[in-house]
Amino acid sequence: MSALADVWILLLAMALLMGMSALFSGSEAAYFSLPPRERERLRRRGVPGRIAASLLSDTDRLLSAILFWNLLINIIYFAIASIVGGKFREHPTAGPSVAIGFTFASVMMLIFFSEMLPKSIAVLSPTRICLIVSAPLSVAVKIVSPVLPLVRTTNLAVSRLLWPSFQPEPEIDLADIERAIELGTDDAALLQRERLVLQGLVEMAEMRIGELMRLRSRLQLCRVDDLGKTSLTEYPPGGYLMVTDSDGDLITGSVPIRLLRPSQMDDWVGSMEPVIYVPWSARTAQVLDQLNQEDRSVAVVVNEFGEALGTVAIDDILSRAFAARHDFDNEVLGEASFQELAPDHYRVYGTVSARALAKRLGIESREEGVTTVAGLIQRHNERLPRVGDRAPLDRFELQVVEAVDSGVWVEVKAGETAAAEEFKG
Repeated sequence: MSALADVWILLLAMALLMGMSALFSGSEAAYFSLPPRERERLRRRGVPGRIAASLLSDTDRLLSAILFWNLLINIIYFAIASIVGGKFREHPTAGPSVAIGFTFASVMMLIFFSEMLPKSIAVLSPTRICLIVSAPLSVAVKIVSPVLPLVRTTNLAVSRLLWPSFQPEPEIDLADIERAIELGTDDAALLQRERLVLQGLVEMAEMRIGELMRLRSRLQLCRVDDLGKTSLTEYPPGGYLMVTDSDGDLITGSVPIRLLRPSQMDDWVGSMEPVIYVPWSARTAQVLDQLNQEDRSVAVVVNEFGEALGTVAIDDILSRAFAARHDFDNEVLGEASFQELAPDHYRVYGTVSARALAKRLGIESREEGVTTVAGLIQRHNERLPRVGDRAPLDRFELQVVEAVDSGVWVEVKAGETAAAEEFKG
């Protein structure tokens, strides 16, 4: 009893340190097991939620602070445990056996109560734990913020010392992928499908997102103030209802109507998802990467003035990459339409992709910065397309034949065909 009386203050300090270590271990498990969608909802959970969201905005800083505190606490804990073990060893009523037993017990208690138990509890309800520990964790991060740059620099120096010649692997060549596909199967039908998929992936790396977007005029829009009292009269294009700000100018969110369960159809506000904003000239593959990284479903395409031109959903990008090519010859993707009237004679909607048209005609498109057929005519005539306007496209001629509220229809004829019809007229 006298041995415990001599060290009870140290034992109390060890218990306190064990609790602090459990706090940081549980916080680490909770914050870094939080699903992406739950991270977005944290900001709507009051002050604790906003604090937790701000901590997650810099995950490297948060993780470095947690590890720093955990390491510091564990060092102090084991230092005190060594002092207590020494006192037990020297005390006449205890001895070396008690000291060894105490040291082993202190290690096992730290592992169980400060690592295993708090992390197991934290992953069961990460959102609740994040809200509970957000305030003390924020204070702890601010305290060690001045020394975190030194910790990061040390880690970087050590990593370069241990792996001085570490280099990223070179990107695989697309020709190698195609060769592997050809050698990997003898099934002609399967080989053709694999080639089509490969072609779609290559096109994603080259295609601008402006060629794939749905124009704003074709979207179903709803002001955020009216979202709770809006009822659908028709299925929205692509399955997404676009939500704008109170003025109706800026698209701020989307509601995935096609993914909602019947029980969610009355709660569109809770089902609204944020969107990302990308320039019209961005590559489709880059937009897909950004959508995946930020866990978004819809990208708003803007021009150089920040005006929203249209939107593209991740479903459209994946369908464009993996669906059969003939599906897109006949599909109206938003507003695009393509009709073959005769050999070398086509009727297309003005918003058909200029690159898709050039590929269909078997020619090269050299117009930079133009994504649609109507854009080609507009650039050539230096005005908005009108009925009768013409523009050359390699050996073909484009002519506006009809204007509708949502755009124009254009006839595409080979040079000889166009000249013959003009002569007959």
